[in-house]
Amino acid sequence: EMSAQFLVEVPAGLGPGHPLQAVSPDGQQIQFTVPAGYGPGMSVPVAYTPMAHNASAPLVAAPMAVPMMAANPGQQLVYCGATDPWTLLSGLQSVKITQQVQMAEVLVGFEMPNKYVCSDPLTNMDLFVAAERSAGIGGMIGRQLFEGGQRPFEMDVALLTGPAQPPLNFIHLERPFKCTCCCFERPEVYISNSMTGQLLGSVVDPFACCMMTFDIKDIADNPVLEISHNPCDLSLVCWGCCCGCQEVDFEIRDKATGSTVGHIRKQFTSGEAIGMFTGLGFDAQQYEVDFGGVSSPDWKAMVLGTA
Repeated sequence: EMSAQFLVEVPAGLGPGHPLQAVSPDGQQIQFTVPAGYGPGMSVPVAYTPMAHNASAPLVAAPMAVPMMAANPGQQLVYCGATDPWTLLSGLQSVKITQQVQMAEVLVGFEMPNKYVCSDPLTNMDLFVAAERSAGIGGMIGRQLFEGGQRPFEMDVALLTGPAQPPLNFIHLERPFKCTCCCFERPEVYISNSMTGQLLGSVVDPFACCMMTFDIKDIADNPVLEISHNPCDLSLVCWGCCCGCQEVDFEIRDKATGSTVGHIRKQFTSGEAIGMFTGLGFDAQQYEVDFGGVSSPDWKAMVLGTA
């Protein structure tokens, strides 16, 4: 196959090893890493395989930074070395999800795009990164004005491929704005395969008095799994203490049989409370997803998106 090149100018503030994404002259999305010796303002030649000749296409493309997780000071990601995210997800029994908080949120209460690292609790390997799209000025305003299920967002989940390598997006989540009131216009998150563009299903937060429940639906809008929490559990009001009752356990149930097939557990620790009051960098929320009897990678992706 014939190969070609186009030029991409390195944006200000970026340098060697930073992942970028640009559109080739024939419209392809090309991901690459800034090579050694190139800095801001310099043009990097990017190789690609043309799909069709387009004489009017520009030779210099505008780059776009690939969404990626920036580690906290002192945090070192441990890569698993996997190349296929769906094969990796298929073999996982559990995943630990850790939210990363930025200082502006702690110091002034300014809501920032959410970012998470997903790791294997058995090996402590970091597997995936989930980053909410900033969506520009509109997204910033939406994060400040709307709370809970009313706030719209888009998020990408990507495989951590290795040091200085761009993450590989494979799951996309989108929740449009809804003016929710009781049982009307309930929040719904649509989850799709980023690699194929195929919709996997959706997650709905139905109206339930004094209960936290979520319905996971297939592409035909049929409820398949239910995630719920016991309303008599005191863990939602007892957090940060040493009594051990601060762990929240959400059961994952098969809608057809009513049997429990997995769990989503969240524990608010005293370390998080200290971080909130001192303003130090900290992992704000930690969840552990036990897939249990959920074996399909598509349904595991749905459960992961719900967590």
